[in-house]
Amino acid sequence: MFLTFLSDLGHQDSFLGVCKGVIAKIAPDVTVIDVLHLVQPQDVVQGAGVLASSIPYLPVPSVHLALVDPFRTVAARGIAVRTGDGSTFVAPDNGLTSQAWEAAGGVVSAHVLDDRELWLPDAARTFRARDVFSPVAARLAAGLPIERVGTRVPLEELEVLEVRPPSVDEDHVHAEIVQVDHFGNLTLNVQRTHLEAAGIQLGDDVEMRCGGKTMHVQFTLTYGEVPRGRLALCEDSFRTITIAVNQGSAAKLLRAQRADPLVIARVHRPAPAAAGPIGVYDEPPSTATA
Repeated sequence: MFLTFLSDLGHQDSFLGVCKGVIAKIAPDVTVIDVLHLVQPQDVVQGAGVLASSIPYLPVPSVHLALVDPFRTVAARGIAVRTGDGSTFVAPDNGLTSQAWEAAGGVVSAHVLDDRELWLPDAARTFRARDVFSPVAARLAAGLPIERVGTRVPLEELEVLEVRPPSVDEDHVHAEIVQVDHFGNLTLNVQRTHLEAAGIQLGDDVEMRCGGKTMHVQFTLTYGEVPRGRLALCEDSFRTITIAVNQGSAAKLLRAQRADPLVIARVHRPAPAAAGPIGVYDEPPSTATA
């Protein structure tokens, strides 16, 4: 059995190593696959998006351990969720794994991690990753039936993180930045079908409005099709629309971050004599009068 592991534990402290040590002591024959441990601290939305996009490329079935657990006055309960492909998600009930469930065949059953016999002794309130989630995930990966982890939960009670879809109008799409990777690429909540619904086809020049700037860029297969240092609108390896800079950072160039809105519009081509160069320019100040 495989156990995949995503978290915000980082690599600068012993937290991650200790959790993996707990897993190895309980289930030494289980293979651990590290998906990502540099989720921004307490950033459930980022973690959810990364996990959902990764699921199609991970072994089936697997136990998916996901740990992004912002501290609350009343902590989110721990849950184990079985999905249609036979996998099990072990995580806080804060929506972290909810976007990934559909990619794994949909939710079949869910249980609260309330059997303390499966936890480490004297579990700390502030390190549930080590004392609760890791030992339970390890036992599940070693073959423990999901029914043994605790009380069954009605599926409608599970916390779900909603995904905001883009808004498609006649010739433009209202979008949002949903992820910024370490290369500075900006992943949008947009698929190619959304652009095509607004009349934008691969190879077209489009107008993007983001952060007070208007940019004319090309919709290309990859960012390698534009000159070095230039912006491109393209599909990433997960078939999601992304803004990227060839050998550069779109996040730095646009001073953009996750949750920033933007508009992608079809360029209505002028007559050839009136065509001008593609460029980036600031929005002109408003000249409206009262």
